[in-house]
Amino acid sequence: MESIYQEIWNTDLLHNGLPALRPNETRNRDIGYVVVDESSDSVNGAHRVLKDVYIPNHKKTTYQLCEAMFDNYALERARGEISRPNEALEVLGFIDAILPTPVMQLCRTYLEQSLERRISNQSLATMIKQTWFHLGRAGSQTQASGFEHVFIGEQGSKSNQMSGYHFWYKYYLDDGGAGFESPDQTDRITYHGTRYNRAMEPDKGILIPEVVTLSLTVDASLGDVGNDPQGSRSRPLNKPVGGFFVGCNPECLVALGLIRCRTPSGKITKINGVEYQLDLHRLDGQPNSIRTFFPRFRRADFVDIQLPTENDGSSDQGNPLPDPVMDSSNNPEIPQAANKSPLRIIAAMVNPLNPEGGQEFVQITNVGDKTATLEGWKIVAPNGTRFVLSDISIEPGDVFKFIFQRKQGVLRNKAGSIQLHNDQDVVVQLCSYSNEEASREGAPILFGL
Repeated sequence: MESIYQEIWNTDLLHNGLPALRPNETRNRDIGYVVVDESSDSVNGAHRVLKDVYIPNHKKTTYQLCEAMFDNYALERARGEISRPNEALEVLGFIDAILPTPVMQLCRTYLEQSLERRISNQSLATMIKQTWFHLGRAGSQTQASGFEHVFIGEQGSKSNQMSGYHFWYKYYLDDGGAGFESPDQTDRITYHGTRYNRAMEPDKGILIPEVVTLSLTVDASLGDVGNDPQGSRSRPLNKPVGGFFVGCNPECLVALGLIRCRTPSGKITKINGVEYQLDLHRLDGQPNSIRTFFPRFRRADFVDIQLPTENDGSSDQGNPLPDPVMDSSNNPEIPQAANKSPLRIIAAMVNPLNPEGGQEFVQITNVGDKTATLEGWKIVAPNGTRFVLSDISIEPGDVFKFIFQRKQGVLRNKAGSIQLHNDQDVVVQLCSYSNEEASREGAPILFGL
């Protein structure tokens, strides 16, 4: 069963979320996108990590309402927050707008099940306000709130450091992105490179476009400081290590934090085959109010993605698969290596409901009598894309679900074959499927053992 965090993520992507893409992936303006490029060595320069962002009109509403609140808080810790009637209305307007979204309704259902009580829309609105917008104490800071800390960022305990700053859209605006509230596209970010060294598998962090972990300096707006409520003044602040999910819209981040704060859902989770630690700290003496919430990348289910050499194979004219290295056999469809392999593909989702990207998967089971590892094994898609798997242990009889980390889909909605290679790059299984099987949208294809 998928975790609630995966369900929230899937629901967001199906509605108002934006796919996070690598630079070489195809962009679809109908659903929008965020292109992520962490691989550049151009640090301390003009490199843009979120190098291209497109939000279609039908997804703009909650971004615009969220952005309108970015100037409601004072950046500096020594300044008290100024309560203004129009700002209170902005908060209520934002909450009212996100309540009916599929993400928040899924969040409400999970909260009802977890807390074992009925939650009306009014109750959910109260929970959102208390969890994200309540002003309370956090150490020496007397007027702290989760929304300011996570969505906007604020001066840290060291006067030259940024604290919080965990919303990708705010980073995009500060890096010269075009917003709704101001035509100003000033680049306020100095990028100092990625910072995945504390992860369990640090070399894989830059392969995952849905999360960014980096070091930066931002020329941060002072925010609402009395005689300058629009925050036209600024000061540079350093963020030695920071991170955020990419592509999730405001209500998705609200829902993830609400569930993490209010339920025993746990802090370690997987989203699209990537393991995260969802760090949460609460305001002092306020168990239902967030101080900070952000993801830490830990590990991924794959080591590398090896693309076809000539094109990405996404069209019907894509590259054919190279001839596989196989054990000698009279029937190439049933390699002899398969008889020795305890790991077998038993099912694949080749034609998921739209959008297909990030929802295709294969399921691998261990038919042996000992624990088996996938380290060095490969799944090869029909278009030739090779996914090198990580050190994942599968107990006898257990099933591992591998989700393809591509946003256009790689399994094709027509006849094709999926290859499973062992750690010697020998094909141990060819899973072929017909046009008829591939045409069944949302139904997995089963393969015999």
